[in-house]
Amino acid sequence: MTTIPYSSSAAPDLPPLPIGALVACALDLMRETGDLPQPRYITIHQSTQAIGLQFAKSAASYRALAGWAQRFGAVVASEDRNDPQGQPCRYVRVTFDWFGVEVQAYAYIPVTETGS
Repeated sequence: MTTIPYSSSAAPDLPPLPIGALVACALDLMRETGDLPQPRYITIHQSTQAIGLQFAKSAASYRALAGWAQRFGAVVASEDRNDPQGQPCRYVRVTFDWFGVEVQAYAYIPVTETGS
């Protein structure tokens, strides 16, 4: 029997994935979630090793994001803020891990549609 000595040092950081691998990861995610409401915009961030899924500026995106949260065991979070155009909205997001890549699904819901 061979024993492997225990090392208390942390595993070395892996090098960042190339952009092509992140695109393949996003494609795989979309294939696996075809039964869920789909985002209207996808971003790939190589610098942060993350995928962004933007959903429509509509109250229906609440239900869409809740479905994604349920599928991936995530929590729906929201906060009042301004959208990128400076309009008041509720920013709703779900963050989860897809094979080591952070995914953030989100929507900017106009205040007029949130009941606020």
